[in-house]
Amino acid sequence: MKAHDILTRQEIIQLMNKSNLRATVLLVSCWTGVIAAMLVVALWPNIVTIIIALLMIGGRQLNFAILMHDCGHNSLFKSSKLNQFIGTWLLAAPIFSDMQTYSRQHTTHHKDVGTDQDPDLGNYAAYPISKASLMRKVLRDLSGLTALKLWFYILNTRHPSQKSMVKNSALLRGLAVNLALFLCCYALNVPWLYLIWLLAYHTTYFLFLRIRHVGEHAVVPNPNSGNMFENTRTTLSRGWERLLVCPVYVNYHIEHHLLPSVPPYNLPLMHSWLIAKKAYKNTPLPSGYIAMLRGVVN
Repeated sequence: MKAHDILTRQEIIQLMNKSNLRATVLLVSCWTGVIAAMLVVALWPNIVTIIIALLMIGGRQLNFAILMHDCGHNSLFKSSKLNQFIGTWLLAAPIFSDMQTYSRQHTTHHKDVGTDQDPDLGNYAAYPISKASLMRKVLRDLSGLTALKLWFYILNTRHPSQKSMVKNSALLRGLAVNLALFLCCYALNVPWLYLIWLLAYHTTYFLFLRIRHVGEHAVVPNPNSGNMFENTRTTLSRGWERLLVCPVYVNYHIEHHLLPSVPPYNLPLMHSWLIAKKAYKNTPLPSGYIAMLRGVVN
């Protein structure tokens, strides 16, 4: 199934149109959400505001990851150089990621989704799982064990190579940006506030990242099919879900696999056109992420 089998050439051209203004709004709103959550905790430090901040910041950190993904596709801003700079420094570095490495793996994912060559296979191949298994995964995420596993990978430099040099470069960028964030908190006389960012990164971020991965490809109609309407999932979302587990229209994942170069802000329009053309007539669209999770457990 190809995009031109469903959409007209003019529709595809319209969907591929990039807007620096809309991209900037997404970027600024992401950072604004982080600042607002931290500001609330600074003004009213209590267990309720801290929990809310951990949820909000974890969702914004996922937002960073998704916008980094879009910059890797060169689909967020019009300029390739701008996508590279923004993606590398303002999106990947805060969450200790490397956009170039991610982009190479993600290109393979698009080509080999559902096959043994898919680098993302480990994120969804084991499903469906039991409720008990899902709860264990959730507890590992919220306890920081999942993040600890990532740190072991990042800091493992026993075998010097080009791969380890790339990891070191990403780590240095991450440390630089996180130091800048800490110094901002320090300058405002609330250095402890940086711990909220750090705690969210080690807990809620990885939980929301897991839910995102499960929602995209786990327990789909036919995981071995070459048709994205069978090997990929689009999940209809509610407002609170878009704040936490599916920011920046990432829930429109069939649409993304159909045309990976479409900017994220055009995916809702693409979805509405596919609905009108009855492209989903044999494809289930879960009504929310709770419904989706119910469908991936035994």
